[in-house]
Amino acid sequence: MYRKTPGEKKKLYGVCIHPRYGGWFAIRGVLIFPDVQVPSLEQKLPVDCVSTDEKKIQLLNRFNFHWQDWTYRDIIDVEERYSEEQMQYFATPPAERFKLLGLTK
Repeated sequence: MYRKTPGEKKKLYGVCIHPRYGGWFAIRGVLIFPDVQVPSLEQKLPVDCVSTDEKKIQLLNRFNFHWQDWTYRDIIDVEERYSEEQMQYFATPPAERFKLLGLTK
């Protein structure tokens, strides 16, 4: 838990950072097959691409408290970012996206 002021608690949410794309990607879904087991599948540890504890704290603060300014996505150097059109789409409330795309009746 993160304490903003004495006695006040705010939950911190974790964030995924890709080693090549930083925060400029999304995990849109997951499929779970509870009856499928692959004992020979090797589990790999994730790459720790955010190099210092200071950067990790900065990342968590940016993601949790300033996510709308997009800066958490560039916590590391990235190869590719969303286009301006993608950023406009994702910054638009879902109820207004059809209008943005010119798909309203």
